[in-house]
Amino acid sequence: MISTSCTGLNMNYATNLAFFLLENTGSVLGRWVGRMTAKEQRAMFGRYIGKGRIVVDGEQETISNLVTVAFGQDYDYRNTTKWAVL
Repeated sequence: MISTSCTGLNMNYATNLAFFLLENTGSVLGRWVGRMTAKEQRAMFGRYIGKGRIVVDGEQETISNLVTVAFGQDYDYRNTTKWAVL
């Protein structure tokens, strides 16, 4: 068994994200973009990332919030968080 305090990675959240990507994209290295409620985000990541589109990137091992800016003309990635700090 790997000690999560030693590696600094909460294995429950990383495991949740890996299984989520595997189920929704077919690969743990996939990229998923979609909407999640605050309750779903807290269950999946352990924290609230933000409203709008949520991006789960398995290759870079990050989660982020994709929001529209400039009156809907552009997108911005906010609250980008590495899986290791969840």
